[in-house]
Amino acid sequence: MSRSLIWYLRRHPLLYEVRFRLLSKNASVHRVENFCYNNINKTADIPEIYFELNPLIFEKTKGALSDIDKAKKIAIWLRNNTKGGPGLGKSSTLALKKMISGEGGVCSDFSQVFNNFCVINDLKVKEWGLKIQSNDPSIKGGHAFNEIYSKEFQKWILIDVAKSILFHPINPTIPSSVFDLIQSKKENKEIYFSSFNEKNTLDRKRITALYLTSNSYPFVITNYCNKTYDSYLNKLNFLPEPMIHGLLFFLGKSYVFEFPEYK
Repeated sequence: MSRSLIWYLRRHPLLYEVRFRLLSKNASVHRVENFCYNNINKTADIPEIYFELNPLIFEKTKGALSDIDKAKKIAIWLRNNTKGGPGLGKSSTLALKKMISGEGGVCSDFSQVFNNFCVINDLKVKEWGLKIQSNDPSIKGGHAFNEIYSKEFQKWILIDVAKSILFHPINPTIPSSVFDLIQSKKENKEIYFSSFNEKNTLDRKRITALYLTSNSYPFVITNYCNKTYDSYLNKLNFLPEPMIHGLLFFLGKSYVFEFPEYK
């Protein structure tokens, strides 16, 4: 199949919009708040490569880490050991291998891989996306990020792995959740963000455009069974990824984009 046809299936605006609408639904704030990637994806189902690489992430760690520090360690290691590049859309094993070898990786690839490292490190995690209404083509495609649950703070905390940032109110010691961010935007409160990775350049203009000044609408990605997706993506690797995702949709095994609905 030609590259142009693969691009058409994956990125053509009309097909992209149709796919997005088919996968999207409204959900209660309570359902979104309580959803957790770990409920569907168990430690035993995570591919072996994650266990093999995991000791490298924590090799210089001394003593116990808080949940947020553990999440930052994973995020920093991922960001500093990959170059990024084109979107991959591969199985979680192949995506990680390609990212480590410098063959690509966009925000959604970082989020996918981060999810699995969180599971094997006993961190509750979920993946979010941003639907963005903007005339700026650089942000119109949206963005992906994560939340982890911190037992220390007793709350979910937004963490952007690809950009190595946390959000917070004026007090930087209290990281924000996605719902904190939504509420602060509604109330026109000052929102701050900071990098936790000294090796990563902080692009303030782009982060502000994505999260703070654009008409951006967050949605949580549910029903993503990593084992199922890996199986289909690996067995049907002779097909373009969009076709495989379409098959999973018609089989009722697709992930779902759930937008929190406020009453």
